[in-house]
Amino acid sequence: MHQPLASAPNYASAAGATVPPIKKGEHLRNEDYRRAVASLPCCACGIVGYSQAAHANHGKGAGLKTDDRTCFALCCDRPGVKGCHPKFDQYELYPKAAAALVAEAWGADTRRRLVLMGKWPKDLPKLEEVADVLER
Repeated sequence: MHQPLASAPNYASAAGATVPPIKKGEHLRNEDYRRAVASLPCCACGIVGYSQAAHANHGKGAGLKTDDRTCFALCCDRPGVKGCHPKFDQYELYPKAAAALVAEAWGADTRRRLVLMGKWPKDLPKLEEVADVLER
């Protein structure tokens, strides 16, 4: 159902101690999660029925997107209206530095809402759970 993205290893060290590399294989794609996100109202304008799962622009590479679990709902274009998704991607809603902070907050709120609504996909590890395991 979900597949890790191929990415380079991440080397971590704490207090000068070298630790084995931890692969950044936790960037997942999960269609069920993206559909659940798209079922929510737009985070920017609140419109219902036009949302898409938007990825943060920070951390993207050529043809790569961030982990689906960081997605948030933004509305698409519709006749006569430019949607919040393309506005966000083109930094028309927020300047680049602010957009990164807003995306992080919207992603966290989206994860919390999906859990509370019972819409979190059963087989998908929660992003915070993965972070807890990596910190140990």
